[in-house]
Amino acid sequence: MESASVNHDCLTDLQPTYQNELYKAQVDITGHSLSGLLLIKKMPDSSTRVVFSTEMGVKFFDFEFRENGDFFVIDILKKLNKKPVIRALEQDFRLVLMNEGGKIPVETRMNELYFYHGYSKGKKQAWYLTDKNCKQLMGAELSSKRKPLVRVEFIDVAAGNPDSILINHLNFRFNIALKKLTR
Repeated sequence: MESASVNHDCLTDLQPTYQNELYKAQVDITGHSLSGLLLIKKMPDSSTRVVFSTEMGVKFFDFEFRENGDFFVIDILKKLNKKPVIRALEQDFRLVLMNEGGKIPVETRMNELYFYHGYSKGKKQAWYLTDKNCKQLMGAELSSKRKPLVRVEFIDVAAGNPDSILINHLNFRFNIALKKLTR
């Protein structure tokens, strides 16, 4: 990839505006499958809640992402209450929510298909992919210095929110597929 210069506002303009979105969720993790509903809701205090539950209402997890970047586990199923699982889910949903709010990318790179807008995450890097015209958000990627770790694909982004979201972990079998439900 080559270095590129692009208007940094283009990525801000493409940030999803989740207000009260409901997705059908399918989670596959090392041979186990979970399905249910995932709710992404903007709260009156400007925090965002991400709740994954069965269709009958039993919660798998309930996370809160505050506008200042803080993350809180409100509730989580006992079997999922492990630091690596919570950390992976937090990183995944930070990518989906584009939790970089207002920050300017550390660097911008391009290849023949996309612009990569990069943000430093300690030893890792978050990349948000846009088309060459910077008119459409295509996906996101979390990577180490050597290789990509997580890929997020946004499908059919209309009215500010994707119709489908695919999250794929590349270093172990953990995938999340989300499909928007209309109400």
